Amino acid sequence: MRTVKGFWVLFMLHLYFFDSGRTGKILVWPLDFSHWINLKVILDQLQLRGHEVTVLVPSPSYLFDHTKIPFNVEILQLPVTKETLMEELSGILYDVSFELPKLSWWSMQGKLTELVYKFSRTAKRMCESAITNKELLSRLQATKFDICLADPLSFCGELLAELLNIPFVYSFRFSYGNVIERLCAQLPIPSSYVPGITLGLTDRMTFVQRLENWLLYIVTDIMFLYFVFPEWDDYYSKALGKPATLCEIMGKAEMWLIRTYWDIEFPYPYLPNIEFVGGLHCKPAKPLPKELEEFVQSSGKDGVVVFTLGSMIKNLTEEKSNLIASALAQIPQKVLWRYTGKKPDTLGPNTRLYEWIPQNDLLGHPKTRAFITHCGTNGIYEAIYHGVPML
Repeated sequence: MRTVKGFWVLFMLHLYFFDSGRTGKILVWPLDFSHWINLKVILDQLQLRGHEVTVLVPSPSYLFDHTKIPFNVEILQLPVTKETLMEELSGILYDVSFELPKLSWWSMQGKLTELVYKFSRTAKRMCESAITNKELLSRLQATKFDICLADPLSFCGELLAELLNIPFVYSFRFSYGNVIERLCAQLPIPSSYVPGITLGLTDRMTFVQRLENWLLYIVTDIMFLYFVFPEWDDYYSKALGKPATLCEIMGKAEMWLIRTYWDIEFPYPYLPNIEFVGGLHCKPAKPLPKELEEFVQSSGKDGVVVFTLGSMIKNLTEEKSNLIASALAQIPQKVLWRYTGKKPDTLGPNTRLYEWIPQNDLLGHPKTRAFITHCGTNGIYEAIYHGVPML
């Protein structure tokens, strides 16, 4: 009897002192498009376990429909229309996907600096709408959040956490040249054997390739340290009322959830607060809608090809769309192309255009033979999960 009483006393003390029975309040500073799709998987599980989730949703936005988000929502009013915002973001991604490959190495670095600055300007508008809203900040302070979950490619989540005096966690994939990981997360990534993102190198580089990799690191450091970070350093210093830098604040992250996995990455050192979470969103395929299923089944033994350039690129130039359509018309497979631009004149009878497709369910269909993609993280892992070759 004494042993039982002792057990219950210890159990109650454990609950009291270690908070193991409490749920928390989570503030979310998200990024739109595929980043939100991935982050929402984590938030769904947190909510399922009883945690209270509040998401700061910009208006306008693309995927953030505040009427359908199953969490508490605080809307940030941006001084820009949805059409303008989409045009800006789509233009940035279009240049990255189609214009950069045409440029020389040095011209590419200059263009990337311009694109990073444009994206930074868009992120700053969202930051301003939160930081200058005293009423919103007061509500957030009164809520007494336990932690902030943010995306480091959309600067400001860490500033908000600092202002609210709460810890924060990042959900992240990579930055150009791994510059944020190296300079802010303090990851010891040596250029001698860790290939920088976008170069297309492996960890087995020739001497010339190592020089090229080292040069990428130097150029990206200069790009961010002299053209991107200083503006944000000044902004953070004014917001906090004391000298501060963006990297200094980002470096306080309790954990970096990296949306990839070590078994498909080249080896590199990482720190104890780095966790690989690639593929969290992967799940078994559900049955397709009737119209889609009929089209897929009509492909016979040749099967189908799924083609998408992600959620941001809505259309292409007429020349490029016709070129792609004529190439797809020559393959024996049926093609499901996620595309919302003008219908190409060269579109073949084997290809259908869709404004939206159930990507995961299509990739899990037994008749899917290949996946043509812009190499977004979500699509890559879904293809790996379902065993579909990628192009």
